[in-house]
Order: sequence, then structure tokens, then C-alpha cells
Amino acid sequence: MSRNFQWAPIMPTGFGAKMSADDFLKTDTDSIKNLLMRQGFLIVNELNIDADEFRDIYSKYGTIVEYSDEKIDVGFGYRDTLKLEGEKGKIVTGRGQLPFHADGGLLLSQVDQVFLYAVEIKNMKFRGSTTVCDHVLACNEMPDHLRKVLENETFEVRVLERGYYVDVSPEGWFKVPVFTDLGWVRKMLIYFPFDDDQPASWEPRIVGFTDEEIKRFFIELTTFMKNPRYYYKHYWKDGDLVIMDNRRVIHEREEFNDDKIIRRLYRGQTADL
Repeated sequence: MSRNFQWAPIMPTGFGAKMSADDFLKTDTDSIKNLLMRQGFLIVNELNIDADEFRDIYSKYGTIVEYSDEKIDVGFGYRDTLKLEGEKGKIVTGRGQLPFHADGGLLLSQVDQVFLYAVEIKNMKFRGSTTVCDHVLACNEMPDHLRKVLENETFEVRVLERGYYVDVSPEGWFKVPVFTDLGWVRKMLIYFPFDDDQPASWEPRIVGFTDEEIKRFFIELTTFMKNPRYYYKHYWKDGDLVIMDNRRVIHEREEFNDDKIIRRLYRGQTADL
């Protein structure tokens, strides 16, 4: 396939990319992966595929991150494609907030690419967006007092939604490395706290900080990283495909807790092993 494909930047900084469904389907996976490493994420609109075709697409990008055998109960029982259908009483696959995070850390899994495909979207006007943050630019430009905490302090997290993470995640608090230098990028692995009015799937802390200091830090960090210079919101439509390089961006889901809203996505993950 030709590497001369058409795409356009999304954010004013030039970050992010978008392309037509036709161009996407004609472009080889290595070109798309290289684009993701530079641009962080890609949006393709009006892609008409089913679950099998979705798996066929993302399986070409690397080793599929699967949960089987002793991990079969992860995510309430799924193998490769996770269905995010807004199930009541659940959090990761539910209808509430999922604050800034990178995939894989809580399940101790390597995740390099994340694929989200909109199967069915109804009655959702201005809620339930997936947001993406250019953490590299944000960290380069953030105030020293925030950067020093990220660089020098110890961040820990514990899972709360045991029905999703089952026995794969460690019990209690465990350390997560905020930055890992991969040579071409410093991967950011961090889990922001849930809002007070949202059911929480995980809880972060900073060792040696009081609860009030942790809260103040994350409020200021969230405000900074949600500056439009670094932060993009994607409002879903049927047939949208969003691919993220999980090393280059962090992302979140905004709540859509309204019974009239239908938001059904498929998620796939791959790793460059």
C-alpha cells in the first residue's frame, strides 16, 4: 500500500490527526503507527464495520492484548474486544467519569495502541466525550512546582472496582512510574482521581502528601492539562474510530449518566512486543 496518504492535524498546535475512512483503509499499518507516534491520536469518521472487522483492523497493529486463562475474569469476562456499553452498576464499562489515565497500568499489561469504535450513539449531544491530552507538550510547558511533583514524588494507586480488575491487579496500594523513557518519548502512566460525585474505579495517592495536599495538587494539575492548547474533546458519532498511542497521550471519558443516552463503543488494545 502507498505511504502517500492524506491526513490533517486536529489541534491548533498541530497535534492529533484526522483522515477519511477511504484513506485509512488504503493506508498500511506501519504508516498509521508512525503517524500515531508523532501525532498521538487519529480520528476516522464514517467507518462502517462490525465487531469482527474491527478486530481484524486492530489485530494488524501489534500483539493483541488479551485476557484469558487465569485472567479470563478481567473486565467481567472478555478476551480481546471490550464492549463499552454504559452498563449500570459498573464503572469502567459504565456511564460515569473515567478521569485521565493511560491503559494497562492497573492490570500490569503493556498497552501501546488503543482503538475505540462507535457502534451506536443516540441522544448524546454534549456529554460522554472521549478527551485526549498531549502530555509531552503539557509537561514541557507546565509550572515547575507541578513538574517537580510528577518528576520526584512517588505516586501509588489502588483499584476499587474489584469486579473489573479481579485478582490480576495487586492488592492494596502499589507504585506506578509516572514517566518511563522509551527513547522517542517519555511515556506518562498516571491515574487521576475521580470527581467526588462519581463512583470510583481506582484511587491515587502521593506518598508523604496529606489528603488535602493530594486533592489540591490534582485539581491544579487537571486545570493545567485541560488547557485547550493540550486538550481535545471528541464527541462521538456512529462510525467514528479513534486510535491513540497510549505512550504519547493520556485520555479520559466524561460522564453520560442519562437513561436516554446510548453510547456503545468497542475497544481493542495492541502492544509492540
